[in-house]
Amino acid sequence: MGLGLAKNDGGDFKPIVKYDARAGRIFRIDRDGTTSSTVEITNGFAAVFDLANIKVGWVLFAEGGAPDWSMVPIGATLPPRPSKDHKQGFRLDLKLAKSAGGDVRDFASAAGCVIGAMDALYDQYKAAPEAAQGKLPIVALTGTTVAKSGQSTNYAPVFVIRQWVDRPADLAGGTTKGAAAQPAQQQAATTVPPPVQQVANGASLATEF
Repeated sequence: MGLGLAKNDGGDFKPIVKYDARAGRIFRIDRDGTTSSTVEITNGFAAVFDLANIKVGWVLFAEGGAPDWSMVPIGATLPPRPSKDHKQGFRLDLKLAKSAGGDVRDFASAAGCVIGAMDALYDQYKAAPEAAQGKLPIVALTGTTVAKSGQSTNYAPVFVIRQWVDRPADLAGGTTKGAAAQPAQQQAATTVPPPVQQVANGASLATEF
């Protein structure tokens, strides 16, 4: 599998992007002081994914608090599971298209259908000659697929590599100024069928980054 699932360094707080598997939608979580707002960016979503530095391991999304991470760079031996409440997951940085905010965000999930989508995306990334050249993919959300689990219905994201770019300067690592740690579960979307995504074409993507 693509994600072969050091302790997270606690200082790299960034604003987040959250995919809601129950609704098949993706959101930007913005914070202004003690106030947070949720902005949907599903339609036309595109971002540069830093798949070269993706981390995998364990995470606990505690309601009302910051996530507890225990992760390693992909390919390293997974750390021990910190508790029975921790779930396997991934974490990476991405740079949003200008129309979605244009900044660097933290993207993570422990949802099985999202892990599966990222697993497939990572395999495509590793197999591409552009990855060996140090380039990063512009990834679009082109739709969703239904993922049944017991009595629950989730929507798995369909991620597609649209273009390749040189690593953006602000994806080199470090802390986003003024950002604060975000609780992972801030505002859930209503569980309704996902919208039809309007995906930017190649020509318009060129002006987005």
